[in-house]
Amino acid sequence: MLAENLKKFRKLSGFRQDDVAKVIGLDRSAYAYYESGKTEPSAGNLIKISKMFGVDVNTLIGYETDDVSYALHSDAENSYSVDADVQIDVLGKCTPEERYIIACYRACENKQAIIDAVSKVYESEVIG
Repeated sequence: MLAENLKKFRKLSGFRQDDVAKVIGLDRSAYAYYESGKTEPSAGNLIKISKMFGVDVNTLIGYETDDVSYALHSDAENSYSVDADVQIDVLGKCTPEERYIIACYRACENKQAIIDAVSKVYESEVIG
């Protein structure tokens, strides 16, 4: 069930295997082994992947599933629901670098630090 869900939720979230592998620090082929069931992710990688995909670890490992839509959550006060088709469409239009930034943001606990860093770069390059 885990291997199937890894593939299903990766596709629903609009990421490619390369995107997931890069965020969790693996080669694409090593991540592909997770999706094929040849190996299983460590607990730490499972948590990072679930955050990237916006699903609870229990959902990812097969205790709960929702094929139509799922919550993309950054934290309790900022949680929201996005239709899977919209999510795929949006990320499908992103460059690999943009998908990587989004994946990193979702996988990190300290999201404000990422926002602050991007804001500083933006202010120095664009605003001047």
